[in-house]
Amino acid sequence: MNKITLDKRRLQLHRSLNDHQVNQLVALFQEEWWTKGRTKTDVVKALASGGPVFAFIDPDGDELVAFARAMTDGVYKAMIFDIIVKSTWRNTGLGGLLMETVMNDPALVNIKHRELYCLAEMVPFYQKWGFTDELTGLHFMRKSV
Repeated sequence: MNKITLDKRRLQLHRSLNDHQVNQLVALFQEEWWTKGRTKTDVVKALASGGPVFAFIDPDGDELVAFARAMTDGVYKAMIFDIIVKSTWRNTGLGGLLMETVMNDPALVNIKHRELYCLAEMVPFYQKWGFTDELTGLHFMRKSV
């Protein structure tokens, strides 16, 4: 567990979540349109599927304030998922700290393609880390169950 100071508050970086923190993550997911409706059972299953987890905890209230996770084959591809900062912590620099942590993680730093998807208004934020939406010849595709 790493300790990081942000806005004079000491945050702890956790690489796994305990049951209380999973509950907080599920509650945090309910606040966003793109994660609303996720259940604890499904979140636990997703976390158990492997890949690095990045959770910033404010130890003053044992509060989960930011989260991201990734899945990777260890060589060619890493997909970064669920990048989320609690609304009360937005515009504090925590989103940038979260991205720096993810992008510099030893499990991800040398992967050929690190990918994520986001809304158009978030493109400028992710461009700071070299992400681009100019992928000629590629198309995002999805099959839902």
